[in-house]
Amino acid sequence: MTMKIQSQPFEGYRIAILETRQATELAGLLERRGAVVERCALIGIKPTPNTETVDEWLRRFIEDRRINDLVILTGEALRRLHDRAQSIGVDTELRDRLAEVSLLTRGPKPGRILRQWGLSETTRSETPTTDGVIRTLNARGVRSNAVGIALYGTEPNQPLQDAIEDLGAEPVPVWPYVYTDYNDEYRAKALVERIIAGEVDAIIFSTKRQVDVLIQISQLQGAEQSLRNALSSMAVGAMGPVVEDKLRSLAIHVDAAPDGRYFMRPLTDALARAMSDR
Repeated sequence: MTMKIQSQPFEGYRIAILETRQATELAGLLERRGAVVERCALIGIKPTPNTETVDEWLRRFIEDRRINDLVILTGEALRRLHDRAQSIGVDTELRDRLAEVSLLTRGPKPGRILRQWGLSETTRSETPTTDGVIRTLNARGVRSNAVGIALYGTEPNQPLQDAIEDLGAEPVPVWPYVYTDYNDEYRAKALVERIIAGEVDAIIFSTKRQVDVLIQISQLQGAEQSLRNALSSMAVGAMGPVVEDKLRSLAIHVDAAPDGRYFMRPLTDALARAMSDR
């Protein structure tokens, strides 16, 4: 039996969110349930400054018929590739190629973007992690000599590239966007101080990079242990297993995470249940 969530489960609570792309959606979900939301975009996202490599990748993906598989790790990567394709006048060709190749997505967000273009993913990873993508690739194999990979940030994701090579194919990676830290350094430092002072009741991490940046900011203030102590007494929410694993690797507990549906609403539902049990 599913537990009914009270209409105002966050009444009287201050909840910090570190989201950039979906901050308005997440804040709205929390505020409608009574929360006071502390917004602090720890990271920013911008197109990679190395546009030449993205242009080269787009042209190769469009023209190289050896590439019949594309692995898409994030919806943002797909969106940024399309934006760049529009800039150089090959967006129609890009969508045509996406319709031809086998598309493996790590999670649901790339699929949502594909559907906006009248396309759909071929396969979704069994879990939204690199390990899940690798298991799915190993189970279904690849149908080409070269496999495109739409990555994020500047991480090479070497385990994924190695797995593709083990299947006998050439990995063809692209990084269409990068992260920028300290979107608002003053606000970020102030948030750490408020957490340490006990003025924040819960915090939501939606990417693992947010975890790293929050810790880095506390280190710059000479307050890492104080931050860790404060987090131990707060409710901590995580968007999916990648973020959960990151937090737990740093000995930070996780109270709430969405179960199978990696969207903002299931995450806030999980946080409401967790906070009602505290």
